[in-house]
Amino acid sequence: MGGVASEPSGQWSIRINIPACSLELLQDGEVWREFPIAVGKATTPTPVGEFTISNIIKNPTWYPVGKPPVPPGAENPLGGYWLGLSIASYGVHGNNNVSSIGYPQSNGCIRMLNNDLQVLVGLVRVGTPVEIVYETVILKNILDKTWLTIFPDIYHRQTELKTAILRKIDEHPLLYPVHWEALWQFIGGKRPLVIEAPQKLPLLLDGVESQSAGFIWGDNVFLPSELTGIWGVESHKNYLELTEFMRLYAGQVYGIFDQQEKKISLYTLRIYCNGDLFPIRGWYQDEPFLPIKLVTFLQEKLITISRMSPLERSSFAEGEEAWVPLSVIKRCWPQLIVEWDALNWILRIDY
Repeated sequence: MGGVASEPSGQWSIRINIPACSLELLQDGEVWREFPIAVGKATTPTPVGEFTISNIIKNPTWYPVGKPPVPPGAENPLGGYWLGLSIASYGVHGNNNVSSIGYPQSNGCIRMLNNDLQVLVGLVRVGTPVEIVYETVILKNILDKTWLTIFPDIYHRQTELKTAILRKIDEHPLLYPVHWEALWQFIGGKRPLVIEAPQKLPLLLDGVESQSAGFIWGDNVFLPSELTGIWGVESHKNYLELTEFMRLYAGQVYGIFDQQEKKISLYTLRIYCNGDLFPIRGWYQDEPFLPIKLVTFLQEKLITISRMSPLERSSFAEGEEAWVPLSVIKRCWPQLIVEWDALNWILRIDY
């Protein structure tokens, strides 16, 4: 046997956030429904504080200052209902200008769409609590992601956005550590802005945790572009997507993102010269290649120690002046002790 759906029951309250231009109807402290609204202009701001509904008037008459009263009807900017607040001259009401909803365009009152206000009037009563706040940052945890919504500071009351974000994060438990540097970079631009907080990921370079961290944002994993410096390259980007990084440095690095442990592991061709790790990594294509800076260093040492001749330019292929194949090094300088560990990508050179 079919039944009739009953109206929601419980203790109702209203929460209005001015920068968000939103009115939340709460049932027993939980958001039951959210409505778009218009709030006061910067020159006629909506007041902040805790109030109650003091009266509910159907088909109200509007009494503008210095002008004749406007009776109920299509020309009345109050719409079909007036919900007066316990602060003189302010209330929640309907409207005759739908395009104003979602913007700071009123003289301080809260405007709603007429159909939305009809829903509200059917549930709230005189005495219903109304809280009006000014929050430019909203944080929500949805599934396994933390989302920030940043609204315009319409009344210019926000001292610093970073401070507001950190304060909001202090009020809510985070699902994961945030990569702050990336977040600060991403929050520039227009408002409102909805953004996923980038999750900080430990970054292991050749088995050693790096001081710089990566992060996951959306479905992509990102690395700090400063990593390009280990091949003597300077990047103009702040971050590089992991697959792009692997493509750009194919043969020079391979990487693994562990989805379970949430960490990134990168492995490079390391070159040890007399036991010391050379700061610039090599790369591999059929055989290891050495950076020309290391070759120059070795050449200077060998000339000094054994008076060996400099490596001839013709010893390696045209266009490869930045890298020299290991086979060329071994052929030209046979006195070097060379050990290549192909499994672990480690090249040891002693002179």
